[in-house]
Amino acid sequence: MLQGFTQGINIRIIGSSNLKGTMSEAVSQMDRFKASAKNLMKVGGWMLGVGSAMAGFAGLTVTSTNATTKALGEMASLGFNDLKSLERAAREFSNQFSGTTKSDFIAAAYDIKSGIASLSDTAVGEFTKIAALTAKATKATVADMTSLFATGYGIFKDFYSDLSDFEFGELFSGGIAAAVRAFKTPGPEMAASIENLGAMATSSLIPLEEQLTVLGMLQATMSGSEAGTRYRAFIKSAAKAGEEMGISFVDANNNLLPIPNILEKIRGKYGETVDAVEKMGMMKAFGRIEALNVVDLLMPKIDALKGNISDLGNAMRGGTATTLEMATAMNLDLGAVFGLLKQRVRNTFEVLGKTILPVVLPAVNAVSQAASVFQKWAASHPQLLKLGMGVTLIG
Repeated sequence: MLQGFTQGINIRIIGSSNLKGTMSEAVSQMDRFKASAKNLMKVGGWMLGVGSAMAGFAGLTVTSTNATTKALGEMASLGFNDLKSLERAAREFSNQFSGTTKSDFIAAAYDIKSGIASLSDTAVGEFTKIAALTAKATKATVADMTSLFATGYGIFKDFYSDLSDFEFGELFSGGIAAAVRAFKTPGPEMAASIENLGAMATSSLIPLEEQLTVLGMLQATMSGSEAGTRYRAFIKSAAKAGEEMGISFVDANNNLLPIPNILEKIRGKYGETVDAVEKMGMMKAFGRIEALNVVDLLMPKIDALKGNISDLGNAMRGGTATTLEMATAMNLDLGAVFGLLKQRVRNTFEVLGKTILPVVLPAVNAVSQAASVFQKWAASHPQLLKLGMGVTLIG
């Protein structure tokens, strides 16, 4: 009996030992599974994080360069070859003045090249820079100002045939900027006045400084487009009106006299003030109320008219000096400072993108492929993935 009792004790001890070993092994396996699950989730999280970071960087650099690349492609479609120089000019300008990005600059160059086909590649870049600088100085967009420069080239360049394209661009810029400053009118309004006036004044051999002065002074009481329309009506009817009034408004070559001279002749005939009967006679002579409005508005300001014409002529001869001074002043406010910072950062990402993307893209592809493999495994083992996530959260 004692022997049987002893054997029972041994069996229970052995059974207890086996149970403990089994439990220990189970706990060990659970710990290993838990660690594996955690590692699995870490791998998934790591791939997600790295993939997102790489995709974010790649996306940022691609976004920064995409607009520039598109604009350069459009320039190439026009047969423009010096793309590197144009891109360098765009980067330099957008690093210096807010409001015009690299892609804006290159798109403006497209408008310049389209509007002035005769410009060389070098002249296109320089002309665009001058137009963009003028836009900054006059509170206009670079698109508005490049359109005006293309129009202005067509209207005025033959009048200044002794100047190179670059010299004409500087002269035109100086005149526009000085007019905007002198007459307190924004660039887009000045552009509208020139476009509405068209080539009428230039074909009558009226110099640019006189045209800009008349247009600017008229804008004290009317819009730019209306100023252009009224000035055109005056030029169209002035010679005939002079004949009707018995006053010659032309020189020996039958070209219109400068407008201050015309106004002085009218004042010499009618005096400082014009009565109602005389006004009716003048209206009949000019034939259009728009033309007579120019006389009414400017005749009391003949001295100011002369002084402004002289001042604008001096500014034009100074090239872009006035334009640069105004653009620099426009670049100092807080909004301009932050805008410039944003442009510089974007330009930096473009440079980084061109340098680093060839290295980063293979790594992005590798992580992308690993993520694809992990994705397929997760789709094939949903229960295991759920269990792994649960264990990870509990742990």
